[in-house]
Amino acid sequence: MDCSELFERVSTIVTDDSIAAAVRNKNMHETLVLTCAEGLKNSKHGFGDLNAQVETLIRLLHIPMDEANAIRRMRRHSNRTQELSPEDLLYDARALATFIGRVFNAAVPDDLTSTLPRNRQTRENTLHTNSPDKRCIVTAWDKTTITVIIDEDGAESPMTVYYTKASQYAHMDYLYNILQEGMHLNLLGCEVEGKAITPRLIVVEPDCLLDVSVIASCFEDYGHHPLLYIVSRLRERPNSQAILLGNFAGNALDDIINNPKANIRQTLIRNFKEKALEYSTCPDFDANQFKQDATTQATNIQQAIAELHKNFDLNKAILEPSFICEKLGIQGRVDLMTTDLKLLVEQKSGRNIFLERNYKNIHGSQIVEKHYVQLLLYFGILYYNFNKSKNDIRLLYSKYPLPDGLMSVANLMKLVYEAIRFRNEAVALEFDIAHNGFEHILPKLTADHLNTTNAQGFFYERFLRPTLDATLMPLQHLSPLERSYFCRMMQFVIRENLMSKVGTANGDANSVANLWNMPLTEKKETGNIYTELTIAHKEKSRTDEGNNSYDLITLNVPKQGVDFLPNFRRGDMVCLYAYPENEEPDIRKALVFKGGLADIHSDRLTVKLNNGQQNPHIFDKLPYSTIFSSAEAGTRRPEQRFVWCIEHGSSDVGGGAAIHSLYEFITSTDSRKALLLGQRSPRRDKSLTLSRSYDPLLDPILLKAKQAQDYFLLVGPPGTGKTSRALKFMVQESLSSEESVLLLSYTNRAVDEICGMLVEAGIEFIRIGNELSCAPSFEPYLLSNMVGEAPKLNEMKQLLLQTRVVVGTTSMLQSRPFLFSLKHFSVAIVDESSQILEPNIVGLLAGHRATSPTQDHPVCNIDKFILIGDYKQLPAVVQQNDGDAAVSEPELQAIGLYDCKSSLFERLIRQEQKSGRTAFIGTLQRQGRMHPDIAEFPNREFYFNEQLQPVPLRHQEAKSIGYKEASEDAIDDLLKQHRLLFIASKDCRQPDISDKVNADEARIVTDLLRRIHRFTSTAFDADKTVGVIVPYRNQIAMIRLEIEKLGIPDLERISIDTVERYQGSQRDIIIYSFTIQQRYQLDFLTANVFEENDHLIDRKLNVALTRARKQLILTGNPEVLSYSPVFKKLIDYAKENKGYLNRYKTEKA
Repeated sequence: MDCSELFERVSTIVTDDSIAAAVRNKNMHETLVLTCAEGLKNSKHGFGDLNAQVETLIRLLHIPMDEANAIRRMRRHSNRTQELSPEDLLYDARALATFIGRVFNAAVPDDLTSTLPRNRQTRENTLHTNSPDKRCIVTAWDKTTITVIIDEDGAESPMTVYYTKASQYAHMDYLYNILQEGMHLNLLGCEVEGKAITPRLIVVEPDCLLDVSVIASCFEDYGHHPLLYIVSRLRERPNSQAILLGNFAGNALDDIINNPKANIRQTLIRNFKEKALEYSTCPDFDANQFKQDATTQATNIQQAIAELHKNFDLNKAILEPSFICEKLGIQGRVDLMTTDLKLLVEQKSGRNIFLERNYKNIHGSQIVEKHYVQLLLYFGILYYNFNKSKNDIRLLYSKYPLPDGLMSVANLMKLVYEAIRFRNEAVALEFDIAHNGFEHILPKLTADHLNTTNAQGFFYERFLRPTLDATLMPLQHLSPLERSYFCRMMQFVIRENLMSKVGTANGDANSVANLWNMPLTEKKETGNIYTELTIAHKEKSRTDEGNNSYDLITLNVPKQGVDFLPNFRRGDMVCLYAYPENEEPDIRKALVFKGGLADIHSDRLTVKLNNGQQNPHIFDKLPYSTIFSSAEAGTRRPEQRFVWCIEHGSSDVGGGAAIHSLYEFITSTDSRKALLLGQRSPRRDKSLTLSRSYDPLLDPILLKAKQAQDYFLLVGPPGTGKTSRALKFMVQESLSSEESVLLLSYTNRAVDEICGMLVEAGIEFIRIGNELSCAPSFEPYLLSNMVGEAPKLNEMKQLLLQTRVVVGTTSMLQSRPFLFSLKHFSVAIVDESSQILEPNIVGLLAGHRATSPTQDHPVCNIDKFILIGDYKQLPAVVQQNDGDAAVSEPELQAIGLYDCKSSLFERLIRQEQKSGRTAFIGTLQRQGRMHPDIAEFPNREFYFNEQLQPVPLRHQEAKSIGYKEASEDAIDDLLKQHRLLFIASKDCRQPDISDKVNADEARIVTDLLRRIHRFTSTAFDADKTVGVIVPYRNQIAMIRLEIEKLGIPDLERISIDTVERYQGSQRDIIIYSFTIQQRYQLDFLTANVFEENDHLIDRKLNVALTRARKQLILTGNPEVLSYSPVFKKLIDYAKENKGYLNRYKTEKA
């Protein structure tokens, strides 16, 4: 990026009076984001929100205090929508220009300097002493104090925080060992005297939310060392009768709250059906004992609910609401509470040894410590989110009858502080690993190191230590190569997971912290929020006996703005919450309903709640935290009208699954580890033959795949029929040998495509997944729907065992590993392999069970695997930059691992090429999509080795495109004559319009669509004829607006989407709007480029160019695009073939 572009943006902000206040602030915010991204490019400091990035650069560039304060003030102002005073605007622009100059080591241009104040703004240092909680950044510390910069207007000079005073109750001496320069802190309960602050509690990196249940689960009898947060993610998700009973008990609580006379038999049947896989694969399941225990649990729950009815209005009961508490850096979901916040209940179905033996724990209570911690953290959330300190917190031990089963929980601040200490140390450990690697952590992962209470008794030695040793001992016996691989990948995964929580320097990625850190204007622009929604319907998704749960919420969607384009899809996880009308929504102040988008239209949305509610009126009575007196906190003012908001939901499952995947790999068989780490060659059985001929062109590849005994790699370039033909034939050949086949893919869309192929081929299969992630036509193949309305355990097991093809996404199978305890697979075929990072797949491919033949000799769940992909198309989305992901260890580079952003598929391809083997790679070379005139450029620049050939199909041999209508002008003639066209767009930048929008190209695209619609006439099909690809979602909205002006309904239904969304799709005609008008945007457009045999392979461009069957039309700014060597070649190619149009008139549009 050139700093002149950024200085020009600052100049426009100051001098163009036509820009609205909100847009002016947004432009300042965007310019600051771009500056930080450039300043931190390929650095090791790419964490956090914009505040963190600004502070990092202030520190790295040694910016003086007065100047730094001006930059901080400008950053805060840029988040607002309110108009700045003329004075503040000029001083903020001065600060921004100065900051740009610092980052680029360049002087501010004279013409810009002349429009800005000569001196800095003088501000009075007035810290808001009436605010008890403060956000700050660490600049220095010693053993008693921390020097910080407070993040609020008026805090112009450093403050001193005291953290070891006896009056602070919480012992915070431990912070000395985990503080870092630039670390964010929340100071809670502050007393301020001059420049001294004494907080009651300090939370480190509060944007990094930890789940309450995860924190609580790490409080073990032998201690709660922060490394237990790592250990908890190494372990496999268990599947036992006790866990299934707990799941049933949760459903029973929901049903009994919904209906005190609930039919528990119906609850059990529904739970059995919903958890069919878990029940079928539970190793210790005893049906008779389970029914007996379930009946006992249900009876105890009914008694407990009846008891609560005496003192609380359970018509106000809300089931499993979620909270985000940024102040404490935690999030959670409670089983039951009332909307007046007077009652909170958490249920536990397991044993309580203190109740059974009638003795107290070290806290003088009969509550299990980890359960106590969980409840106390919920108390903390209610206090810091809603200022509620008076509430009744109960723990329902549903294994036990009243009165023991329903226990009141007293507030024990000592344990709250201990829980926050664990949370702080665990988060600091994550940041430490992300920055410094995992190698120094590995020696500490031993039972002795984690036994901080020095436990020694019979129970520890007989039960607890063996479990720890079983998990941790393998980590201490890794070979040097295994250790190096595990440590490097663990750092990569933990760093990636952190970035998904707190954000990155490039500002493009979605992070959890964006829910409260991203300005509303930016959320709107990126389509990541729906606001001002109203509830239209509350319905029940089930009509079975006893169900009274409203879990389908349909909302009316008002106009969200002329350029709003939602970044939501059916099946997305979402957060639904209410907020006061005419205020900006803030998820931290609300009770949050989590669910999935069941239906989405421009004027309405339907959310399927994860947990339905008994009372349809509950949605009208929800608390919301605003600035009340403490007596009013957590209530709603009668005159307030509340509306609803939808934002993206998130889950820690992905990061945890990747960590367990790495652990599963390094504990696998020596043979499988050696194979995947390139320490042994794959095997081949040349005696095997195909059962029949499938296709003369494909038979040689199918034979190689069959003869491969360990793995086979199939390169499937665009349009080569990898799913419709190659994958189908592989499945059929495997089934001819009575084998079980596991079919996997990265996305649900690709799994839908596989299911469609199987249905068409008449192959029986089971799909692992849920209805929201599955196309409606394949819902009957979901296991929960195949087991019938009254499933029996043996029948479910037999269905799984006898159905030889199982299909699902890689993430779904990682979260349901229980399948492998029942079913072994001869082969796994993984589609879209080039989009899957190594940590997300190696655990599945090396997954194992220790049940046979002995504990010391695990057996892999899968005998061999086939990976299908195309590493020249878009890879997995990774938030880390090239520097972060680079691999420097020589032993890893020796096995072809040069960076962690590459897929296992790509690494194994390189490994086979390096070894000179050809028996384990196949390449599909006959493509049935592109006409040869379209395929010529990708062939020349990207597929120079593969040299794709047409099948040929009829449209590939056609001389003309098929436009028969008479031409209106010369442009129509060009459209008829050229399969590939490049149309130059003109510069149309406007200060009040985002750089991610190009109005001229939107008009060009729309006029082309009008012409194509006229040419195709009655044959036009919105799903097949034409599609539009753009790099930015903002451009989609602009094109849609232009299309509406045409008044042609057919065109309003066509697909307009980003390159990423178009991968795997095709249309007869593709129009690609490059959109960009500034050089800095080339960084985004060319972010996926690598070199092979002296050719630059632009993966994003490759996808865009290879979606079209009959015609490809490109439009872009040639002056800007030509700065990219690949784009320049493309433009020159169009010119050479007389397919270049320099001026485009759209008067006929």
